[in-house]
This record gives sequence, structure tokens and C-alpha cells, in this order.
Amino acid sequence: MDDLPPLPSYDDPSKWLKKIKQQRLKGGKTLRTLCRLFNTEIRTMMTWSATTAVVDFVAPYAMLRLLAFLEEPDDAIVKPILWVPLLFIGPMTRSLCYQQYIFTATRLLVRVNISLVQEIYETAMKSYIYDDSVDLQKTNGHLKSQSAKSSKRALKSSQANLTSLMSYDVDAIYNSRDIFYVATASPIATTLALVFLYRMLGWPSVFGVLALLLLTPLPAMASRRVSRIQQSVMRATDVRLAKISEYLGSIRTLKYFGWEHAAMDSINEVRSVEQRRLWRRSVYAAAISMAGDLLPMVSLLVMFSIFVLFTGLPLRAPVAFTSLSIMETLRSQFVWLSNVSRYSAQGAESLRRVDRFFDSAGEIKRHPEGPLEMKNATFRRTPIAAFRLQDVSLCFKQRALNVVTGPTGCGKTSLLLSLLGETVLESGLATCPRDVAYVPQAPWLQNDTIRNNITFYSAFDEARYDAVVEASGLAQDLRQLPAGDLTLVGEKGTSLSGGQKQRVSLARALYSPSSTLLLDDIFSALDTHTSTLVFEKCFRGGLLSDRTVVLVTHYPPAFQEADLVIRMEHGRVLPIPALPNVQQALMQSSGCTTPGTETDSSSLANPETIDHCDSPVDPSATIPPAIYERQPATGGRIVKETSATGRVPRTLFFQYMRLFGGPFYAPIAVLATVSVQLAYFAITYWLSLWTGSYEKYERPDTMFYLAIYAALIILFLIMQVTNNLIYQYGSWVAAKKMHKQLVSAVLSAPISWFDDNPIGRAINRFGNDTRSMDTIIIDWLRMSIDNGLRFLLRIASVASIMPIFALPAAIVCSAGFAIGEMYTRAQVSIKRLCSINYSPVFSHFTDSLAGLSVIRARAGMDVVFQRLLAEKLAVHARSAEAQYNCNRWVSVRSDLCAATVAAAAGYVAYLRPGSAGLVGFSLTNAIGLSQTILTLVRTTNELEVELNCFQRMREYADIAPEEQLSEEKRAKAAAALPASWPIAGRVEFHDVVARYHEHGPDVLRGVSFVANPGERIAIVGRTGSGKSTLGLSLLRFVDIVRGRITIDGVDISQVLLNRLRTSVTLIPQEPVLFSGDVHSNLDPFGVASESELRSALAACTSIQVPEGSTAAVNHNHSSPPAGQRNGHNGNKSSRPLTLDTPVAANGENFSQGQRQVLSLARAMCRRSKVVLLDEATASVDHETDMHMQRVLRSMFPDCTIIAIAHRLRTIMDYDRVLVMADGEIVENDSPANLIKKQGVFWDMVRNTGEYEELLRMVEM
Repeated sequence: MDDLPPLPSYDDPSKWLKKIKQQRLKGGKTLRTLCRLFNTEIRTMMTWSATTAVVDFVAPYAMLRLLAFLEEPDDAIVKPILWVPLLFIGPMTRSLCYQQYIFTATRLLVRVNISLVQEIYETAMKSYIYDDSVDLQKTNGHLKSQSAKSSKRALKSSQANLTSLMSYDVDAIYNSRDIFYVATASPIATTLALVFLYRMLGWPSVFGVLALLLLTPLPAMASRRVSRIQQSVMRATDVRLAKISEYLGSIRTLKYFGWEHAAMDSINEVRSVEQRRLWRRSVYAAAISMAGDLLPMVSLLVMFSIFVLFTGLPLRAPVAFTSLSIMETLRSQFVWLSNVSRYSAQGAESLRRVDRFFDSAGEIKRHPEGPLEMKNATFRRTPIAAFRLQDVSLCFKQRALNVVTGPTGCGKTSLLLSLLGETVLESGLATCPRDVAYVPQAPWLQNDTIRNNITFYSAFDEARYDAVVEASGLAQDLRQLPAGDLTLVGEKGTSLSGGQKQRVSLARALYSPSSTLLLDDIFSALDTHTSTLVFEKCFRGGLLSDRTVVLVTHYPPAFQEADLVIRMEHGRVLPIPALPNVQQALMQSSGCTTPGTETDSSSLANPETIDHCDSPVDPSATIPPAIYERQPATGGRIVKETSATGRVPRTLFFQYMRLFGGPFYAPIAVLATVSVQLAYFAITYWLSLWTGSYEKYERPDTMFYLAIYAALIILFLIMQVTNNLIYQYGSWVAAKKMHKQLVSAVLSAPISWFDDNPIGRAINRFGNDTRSMDTIIIDWLRMSIDNGLRFLLRIASVASIMPIFALPAAIVCSAGFAIGEMYTRAQVSIKRLCSINYSPVFSHFTDSLAGLSVIRARAGMDVVFQRLLAEKLAVHARSAEAQYNCNRWVSVRSDLCAATVAAAAGYVAYLRPGSAGLVGFSLTNAIGLSQTILTLVRTTNELEVELNCFQRMREYADIAPEEQLSEEKRAKAAAALPASWPIAGRVEFHDVVARYHEHGPDVLRGVSFVANPGERIAIVGRTGSGKSTLGLSLLRFVDIVRGRITIDGVDISQVLLNRLRTSVTLIPQEPVLFSGDVHSNLDPFGVASESELRSALAACTSIQVPEGSTAAVNHNHSSPPAGQRNGHNGNKSSRPLTLDTPVAANGENFSQGQRQVLSLARAMCRRSKVVLLDEATASVDHETDMHMQRVLRSMFPDCTIIAIAHRLRTIMDYDRVLVMADGEIVENDSPANLIKKQGVFWDMVRNTGEYEELLRMVEM
């Protein structure tokens, strides 16, 4: 990047965002906005295109006069010394004008990209982002089936749609920029061509024009059809990208359950729909391409036919070949028009999609600034959701702790989001401070260092930072990390445990200058010791003094410290009992028990410090104006995106063509191209014979020559469209194979690969790179082969007639290809930089959308993230402008070579005159050679540049799979294991030492224990002690460097990964649901019967899903009906889950606790003998937790259960407890015995605040 020219100041992204916003305020759709914004650039482009169209006829006119001189030297008025230089001056002038047009157009391209991407991003940052596809389909009263029962719908997530807008649609909009060239140049070129033709052919040219006008609607009709097909293609692309984004974002869950193949099938199924539509578009595109040849050739045939049949005049060489040259110019215009019409159809559809986004984007309406307060407020989670928070009237206590509790799915998280303005306020009033630190239940972290995640673009204050790290319990974790707080957390915090992620998220809120904190169930992912530590140092320390805290929790000690406790149920706030019994009443109704030891209830704030801070902190004073002080990452494992150096290997061209079909498909395609070019040259050569016949014969057979000429044109057109379809089909097959390989390779990659590579990079392969494979590479490939063959045939045809021409042609062409080689070496590297520099834009876009509520809660943070995007776009724009300017460099020099060749051919023809027909044939090819060289250099270089996309996809398709076994070894391993394994469920760890990576530290150290069949074993310990790692080792997600793990005596290292993970069920700490319905989430393979699935759901009968949490729609956005308003609540009528209940992307239409319940039902459907629970009940209330434990006992009576738990009351009735510390088992016995020993487990029980209650549970 340092070698590239800097981005000009007038192309600074922030300036263009400001300009497009100003133009948007004037009204009109996106097209009109862009036209106003880039009015100067568009005028400049049209001026240069008009000039180019005029000077394009200089060379044909010079050829006409030169051929006339050669035919009748005595009649010439002006000597050829004038016409030969014009063969050079005309093409060079055209080149300079055209390159000026391209320079302006590519600068426009960069500006459109940075303007629209920023505007889309800013609009998304200020709008409601939710998945409405579930609601809309439910409104129709049925589920739209796309294919199999296991995948009834492919739902679109708003995040995936936005990603598609900024990649596919913005790209399609600026790729249709050449419509301005065609709109200006084509009419001028056509008019001038008709004038020339009329002066040469007379009135017969009028019939040629009529034929042209009659045939013109054909490509227009095909273009309209392409536009409609493009709409369906984009819809299918949206669905595919949504699925891929969803699956890659939840890759761990897929691998936990061994569902990679189900995900592959789902993606491939959607891809097949997309490809069927792509093929239909390709057929119409081939027809449009043929029309580019059809129109001028048929018009010329009509003119020649009428001219020779009805005028009785001979068809002389100057007239014939000048007409041919002019029609060649027209042909290039119409071919370009056909290509531009396809791109314009895509651009028009993309403009409509962008308009729909801006029109439908519902801007977040911020509450008036003030204290946290609600008055008779009714909220919906989304504008069309049925579930409401109804008639909520709350006045939260300032500079105090406010606790919110209630059963799973009652609306606690919705209450916090409503305070932030993230939901729709239908009635009532609400106020909220402008600067709020929000900690969501599912932690959101940036792919950055731990330190930068905590400081979150605030100025670094070491003393405050150290206090926050200590209070959040991260000090010991940071000491254990080699890079300390400069360790990269990875995408979605993958390098941290669940508890560590939650504490980093909490630390970010604590470090912030915000005077108001909203904390959503922060203790659910923490163990007892860490929970106690965090509560003591945060809530009883000084960090939260003078700060208003709203805490959603089921954590018992919090109720004692709270100044206000709020209980919710069915979207309503229940009546508050009179003090002093409020805390005890609410704890009992929440399923909590009063701790056995009394603790003095005190205010959160220290009385001495309250008087010093009567006003909240000014948020604007602490948000830094710049973001450049963030510390670089020196630890972690995110690797830099690979970038090959030098040019693309030439073998890549053959690798691509091998994907076309069988071994003979590529040679057949090349032979078809050879046939097309021979047919094209046969037309010109036959015309030379026809015109030469008037010199040989007194009365030549005009009908004979005309019939052969017409037959050759028809043959050429048929072969051209056939050749086009051959290449289109080969490309279609290649894209299908490549995408399938890519999906298989990425989903089969080891989990460590996802730690090293952000998902944004993979999305870029499935997005822009796949688009290149689908539509772009094949066009450059076909044109490269076309022009390569045409170049050889033109050289051969000229040299055969004028042998002396071979020497200057060889010299000039060698110089041209040397220039092209220099260009390619630089261009390929710059193109790679463009691709690599766009991946961070993708990552920032998706990362920001995932944390919208956190970002928007902080005052001024949306501006910081907007500036971050501008910086990333500036880096990409810098490389993009260098790439386009590099194109201008090579184009001017290639045109110089081509113009020299044309002038040399004219001079040779002047020195060695011969038959006018053959000289016309050679001059036509010589002048055409200039265009051929230019096109050949451009197409081959563009092909090489675009093959970089194929290389990037190939690189990912060659990722080493997690399990590298040959088919023979795989079959042998599968046959060695009984189909019923495991039968008993006996799990044994034998001195297991494990690491996450080959050269990483030991995370399990000599772990040995036995879990007998049907035994229930709990694993407890401090966050980061190795509990989750122990569970992951049972599924082979870590490298076992010593020892072994067996299930029913079978070493799991000898079991196929997929078989192991489908035989052992893990209920993870962070539940994940996929778009579809409950049926597809419980049983994506269709293995279980309907009765088994219903039975699993029936076991969760106490979990009722409020109607608004599923897909029901209530379009009445006003206040609830009177019956509901006066009754207990309007959300109480709820219905149990059914197999047809819609599930939005990422399970967004369910609460965190409801997702966890569905995870339990999913485990029940698998009927595994070994079940792992990794904090499976952390996200639910105590009542639901007890219900889930009853379900586990009743539904898994003969299963071995290994449960990782932080809530000790959950595991007090387990058979055994393993206590872990630093990757080792320090205690192993029954809960009762461990309490009697008064060791580590006893200390954990004692610190829960529920000591007496837990003792009673053990005694029972």
C-alpha cells in the first residue's frame, strides 16, 4: 500500500457522505440523487463520449480516400500523404478522448461506492434492524415451502440483506455507469454512420436503416426479460448469503452437533435455485450478445442486396470496405449496448432494492433526554410483532441499583431495549439519558484486543483501567494470557470463554464515562466465585458510585442490595409489595430463596460521594475526537489475509476451464471459438473476392456472391450464439462446482481456522468472488480467446497480402505485449490489494450491525463507527483508483501501438499497390487490428485480474479439512464401529493432556476420571479453569497430546468426527437457532419421527411462547383492546411451541431462555447416551431451571450426563462433582462429601449466599 499514490483530499469518504446526504434531502429516488450529486462528472463523461463517437470515423474516412486512390490514382485530388497520417491521428485522438471518459467514469465509480456504502451504513445505524420475514409469512397463514420438509423456508435476515446491498447492489449500480456513454455515443455514431453510408450507397442505405430500426426492439425486449430474471436472481442471492452468514456465524453449534452436512445441503439447495435463475439469465444474455452482431450485419446485408440488385451499379472496394469498417464501428457500439443493457438491467434492479431499503428504513426514535422513566408506555419489539410491553409505568431510582426479574420470556430484555429506544413506542411517554452503557445478555465484542474492547474508543486512563480490570475479575485471566490485555479476542470473542466474554463486556460498561448502565443478566455466564467477586467489587465498590444501574438478573444477593426491585410477567410490571418485604417477596416469586446469612441492605452509592456528583457525567467530554490511539494487537491468532505476490499463475486459466465439464469440454469450446472467428473472416474475405470480381469479369454473377455472403452471415450468427451458450454453460457448471467445493471446504474446516480467519473474509468469497465466477470471468475469458484468435488471423491476413507488413507489425506488436506484461505485473497485485482491502469493510459492516444496540446506546459512538468505516473505505478507494489509473496507462500505450500498425499498413499499401479488393481486405484488418490489440490487452489483463477471485476461492476450497482421511480409511473406521454405539455411555478420561493448538499451552493437565453409565456428573470451577475445555475434548475440539478418552471402551480418536458428534450431544452455553421452523431446528436430517419430536416438545410444556415471540402478527399498532387493557394483561394468552412455529435467523424471535429450552428439546430428539451440558440453564430463571432439571432426570434416566455449571443449586442432587482449577481436577466426590471435606467446593457453596438452602438440598 505504501507504494500507491495517496487518495486525493477531494475523494475523502467523509466529504462524499456529507454531499450525498445534502442531495438526498432534496427528494427523489437514489438515481436522481446520484445524478444531482455527480452532475459535473456525468456532463464530462458525456462530452468525452460524444467526442469519441465523432473522431471514431476519421480512420474509416481516411481508408475510403486511400482505397479510392489505389483504385483510380488519376482521379485523386488529394495525395495519400494526407490520408496515411490520419490512420494514426484518428485512432490516437479517439484513444485520448475515450481514456478521458474512462478516467472520469472510474473516478465516478469510486465516489458512488464510498457514498452509497456510507449512506447505507449510516441509515442502518439509525434504523430498526429486525427480521420481518417470519411475521410476513405467518400473516399469509401458511408456510411457503421451497423444497424439503426439513427446510420449509429460507428466511432473510436484515443483516444479510444489508450486506448484500453494500456488495452486490452497490457494485451493480456503478457497473451500469456506461449507460451514459451509450446514451451519448450511440446516437451520434449511428447518425454519422448513416450519413456516410448514404453518401456512398445512396437511397439503398435507407432500407438498411429501416432494418436496423425494426430489429432494435429485439435486444430491448430481451433486456427487459433479463431485468425481471435479475430480480429473482438477487432474491435467491439474498437467501443464499443470509444462510451462509447465519451458518458461519454459528459454526461452532454446527460442529457441536455434527450438522455440517445438513448445512451444506441447505446451502446447496438454495444455490441450485439461484443457479437455475442464473442460467435463464445467461440464455437471454447470449441472445442479447448475438443481437449486437445481428443488427449491423443484417443491415449491411440489406443495403448491399438492394444496392446491387436495384441500382445496377457494381459494389466497388472503397465503398464496400469503408461500409464494412463503418458497420464494424456500429457493431462495436451495438455489442457494447448489449453488454451495457445487461449491466443496466442489474443496476436498475439494484437501484430499486436500495430505494426500498431507504424507503422502508424505520428510523429509531430516541426518547427525550432525561432520567430513566416510563409513564403508561406500551412498546412492541418490532413494528409488526404481537408481543408488547403494556402500560408500563416506572421511575427508576437515580444513582442507585434497580433490579429487574421475572420468568423466562416475560419481557425483561425488551424492557432494557425499550429504555434505549430500540423498540417501537406506541403510546405513553419515556425518557432516557443520552449516554448509556449497555451490556447485552449475549456479549458483543469487537475483533480487537481485550484492552481496546474495554476502552471502547475512550481515552486510556491507566488507573481507571486497572480498577475496572480488577473489579470485573479479569486480572487473573490477563496474567495467564501470553499477550495479556493485548490478546485479540477473535471474531465474536472466540478466543475467550463465555464468562470471560461477559466480563470484558461488563468491563467496557464500567470503564465508560456513562452515568447510566443497563446490565442484562451478566451473572448467568459466571461461576459462583467469580459472581461473588464481581458483585463485591462492582456493586459494593466505588466503580458504580453515582451511577444509575438497571440490572436484569436472578442472582439472589442482588435483591438485597437493590434500591428498587421490579418483577415482570407477560410484558407487564407486577404490583410492588410494600417495603420492607419487597425483596423477599420478589425473590420468592422468582424462584429464589432468601440467603441464610443476613447482609445489611445498603445503597449502591457511598453516602459520602453522592453529595459531590449531583449531575451526570457529560458524555461528549469523554468521547475522543480521534480513534488513532488504540493499541495494536500483539497477541491472539487472527492472521493477516493472504495475498499472493506477482501475477496469477498461468495454470489457473486451465484449472478454471477444467471445471467446465469433462476432459473434452474445454477443447470443444476453443474449437467453437476458432470456427466463429474463421466464419467472421470468411465474411470479409468473401467481400474482397466479390468486389475483386468486377475487375476480373465484365458481368460477374451478383446473386452467387450475394447468396454466399448472406449464407456466411447466417452461419456466423448461428455459430456465435452457439459458441456463447457453450461458454455460458461451461461457466455455469464451473461456478456450481466451485461453490459446492467452497461450501464443503469452509464448513469442514477445523474450528481453529475460524479463530484465525474472520468470517467477513469468507463472506467476501461467497459474495463478490462468487459473483465474479457467476457472471464476470466467463465474459473476459471468451473475449480473450476471441480477440487472441482474431489478432492472429488479422496479422496473417494482412501479412499474406502484404508480406512486407510483417516486419513493422511484429515490432509494434512486440512492444504492445511488453507494455501489457508490465501492466499485468502491477495490476494483479493492485487488484489483490483491492480485494483484501474490501474485506475489512465487510467485517466492520457485519460487526457493527451485530452490536447496534451497544453502539447506539453510547453518545457519539455511531459517529466514531462511521468514521471507522470511512477510514476503511479510504484505504480501499486508494487501491481502487490506482488500479483504474493503471488501466489508463496501458490503454493509451496499447492504442499508440495499434495506431502505428494501422498507419504502417496504409503506408505499405501506398508503396505497393495491388488489387483494391485485397488491399481493402488487408486495410480493414489492419485498422481493425488496432481495436483488436486494445481489446486483447484489456481482456487478457482483466481476465488475469478476475482470475484472482477464482484463485481466492480455490485457496479456500483447498482448506485442509478437520478430519483428513481417505475414503478407504473412512469406510474402514465406519465399519469397525457398531451401529448401536454407544450402548451404555461409560466415559473414561485417562491422564488426558490437551491443547487448543499444536504449539499452545496445555489447557488440560493430567485429567483422569470415569463417568459410569447413567451417572450424572457436574463440573464446576472458576471461569477459565478448563470446564468447557473438558467437555470440548470429548468431541475432539482440542488436540489431545497425551492420554486417551474412551466411550464404552472405544478410543474416540479412532471414531469418525461426524459419527462422534452425532452420538454425543452438547447443549452449549450460548444456544443457537437457525432460520426455518422448530422442526428443522430439532431434526435437520429428518431422522426422528413426528411423534418423537412432539414428545420432546411436550416435555417442555411449562415453557409457553408468547404470541409476539413467535411469528404472529398484530397489525393494530394502537393500544390493546379493552378486554386486554382491563384484564390481567394482553400477552398472557400464549400458545405452546409446535413443530411449525417459525424461527427467525439466529432465533431472534425467541428470548435467550426460550432458545435454551429449545436446545434441550433438540438434545432429547437425538437420543444420545452421553449428554454434555455447558451452562445449559444459565439463561433461564430459577423456575425454568428446575423444570429443565426435572426433564433431564425424567427424559435421560439411562444417559450419562456431564454438566458444566455455575449455579450450584442446579447440581446439588448430582451423583458426583468434579472441581477444576487450572486445567486439573482438584476434587472429585459427591456434593455431600465435598461439603463435609470443607475444601474448594465447600468454599464455593459458602460464597453463594444460599449456603443454608444448598445444605438442605444435599440433606434431602
